[in-house]
Amino acid sequence: MTAQHGDNAPEIADVYFAYGKALLENAISQSSVLGKEQAEDASGAENESGGNAAFLSFSGDAEEDEPVDLFGQAAKVEDNEDEEDGEEADGGEPEDDFNAAWEVLDLARALFEKRQDESDEIKHKLAEVYICLGDVSLETEKFDQAITDYETGLELKLELLPQSSRQIAEAHYKLSIVLDMSSGRLSDAIDHAEKALASVEARLAELRNATSGQMKVETLQQADPKGKGKGPAKGPRMLGNDSIQNMTQTQMASEIKELEGLKEDLALKVS
Repeated sequence: MTAQHGDNAPEIADVYFAYGKALLENAISQSSVLGKEQAEDASGAENESGGNAAFLSFSGDAEEDEPVDLFGQAAKVEDNEDEEDGEEADGGEPEDDFNAAWEVLDLARALFEKRQDESDEIKHKLAEVYICLGDVSLETEKFDQAITDYETGLELKLELLPQSSRQIAEAHYKLSIVLDMSSGRLSDAIDHAEKALASVEARLAELRNATSGQMKVETLQQADPKGKGKGPAKGPRMLGNDSIQNMTQTQMASEIKELEGLKEDLALKVS
């Protein structure tokens, strides 16, 4: 593909990004911090205790995506440190998997970064890469690097997406997790948890207005092929999968139910 498109072609960056995400997902599935195995253990513990705490899931509809209990998993990081160290000492595979994901994602980052001014779409992909890089650093407990990457990804997304975007809530929430794990950063962690809560509340307000027929559909400026508006930009332009106009009543009702659970969890986090 490099011979056909060139080393710096956008197609190559997309391939690196997709491959890096696949490596990250595989590495997470083998780890015990945010992987499915621990999510199932946390779910089992809740069922035994009769708890009904909602899981946090920021992407897609509740009926389609498998939610992840980030609060419960983050709280168990310290309990699993000895076990993880033993696994890495035996084979070193988890660390190698995350290193491979980091290297490929960093290649995608470098390519997208060179072309981020060409379109909002490329800038958004760059933001997504930074969030994934933050996930790698969070998993490998390189918290300072995770903070840097999450902050960069969030900054880019704030330029492109409205406050009510679930992606904004997710970025603030991930920052709150890693800051909570960093010495002396509790106040910053609470600040980002509050912003995640505000984002969720904004999304809920939009959904409720839409279901009641009171939603105001804003007319966005017509964009040119490169993603730039014809006139001065008036705030975030990209909506993508967050667009409520493309949702059915059933989908909106499902998301409202899910977000109510997220709101309760975030409220506990900041209280």
